[in-house]
Amino acid sequence: MDERIALIALSRLQGINTFKKKEITDRHDSIANLFDGKTKLIDPDTHSKILSFKNWSIIEKEIAVLEKMNVDIITIRDNEYPFLLKNIPDPPLVIYKKGPLQFDTNTIAIVGSRKATFTGINIAEKVASTLSAYGITVVSGFAMGIDASAHRGALQGKGKTMAVFGCGIDICYPAENRQLYERIGEEGALLTEYGIGDKPLRFHFPERNRIIAGLSKGILVIEATQKSGSLITARYGVEYGRDIMAIPGNIFNEEYKGANALIKQGAKLVDNVEDIITTCFTDLKINTVTNGREKGVDLKEDENFIFSLIRFDKIHIDEVIQKSNLQTKDVMVILTGLEMKDLIRQFPGGFYIRK
Repeated sequence: MDERIALIALSRLQGINTFKKKEITDRHDSIANLFDGKTKLIDPDTHSKILSFKNWSIIEKEIAVLEKMNVDIITIRDNEYPFLLKNIPDPPLVIYKKGPLQFDTNTIAIVGSRKATFTGINIAEKVASTLSAYGITVVSGFAMGIDASAHRGALQGKGKTMAVFGCGIDICYPAENRQLYERIGEEGALLTEYGIGDKPLRFHFPERNRIIAGLSKGILVIEATQKSGSLITARYGVEYGRDIMAIPGNIFNEEYKGANALIKQGAKLVDNVEDIITTCFTDLKINTVTNGREKGVDLKEDENFIFSLIRFDKIHIDEVIQKSNLQTKDVMVILTGLEMKDLIRQFPGGFYIRK
């Protein structure tokens, strides 16, 4: 029997936890011999479950489908298996990867609220874009809000991004992220431990979160309620010895209470990208990344004035017009110019924010 198929079968076995499966692979050179009955486990119950596995044809059909989708099947015994993930206590025995991005140890997880504020979305994109420009890979969970924003920001740089799913790699969940799904599959990497057609069940997401933590040197939480799934990722990070970081926020806003609580519990307070780099990537030099203003973007006097009114907290266009004492049409022209120069960003409802 092929060892790869045997490892896939072991990963699919019900009633044996991931810790036990890792222990089995550590103790036995050949997993195929266990399924063939040539090697016997000391634990009769586990041995019986292995011998009772019958879904070989399903695995063979899935492998054929995955090959057509250009999905890589990477087992824990392959050289390509990510080093950081391999060394957690409960790594997935098999991961499925679609996309050209290779595994690296310069990785950071950025996670947070699905119901992110405009400010949180902007921060996630800006931080991910800056880190990616250094060649750091951003890992997240592909959810709406902070996760998706981190992926989009990372795609602007050279480090790119990895999206970890709580379902089969053939399922785009949430469906609203279809365009992002396609782009990450072309430029970054889509990852999962689940088989073709596996639905995004509720209990899959905590399991997915351990992979996000396992792949990353550090975990940055941006906007999280006290019940946020991103706090599960942070807890896994603590167990795995990762650096835990959080961006503080308004103490009266529910969306920040989880991140603020992490800081009270000892997470590193982050208020700039340099904090992340000096914490997790000490070998990198902080002298090459620039944003729109540091690139030397020339602004006319009226552009500079309107730009000074727009900060990193959202502001409505009516307020900009009121504070500027300019004609509405003139403000609109200036705002459009600032957007084209990639200095500000417009959000639904007529809100603007600095990038």
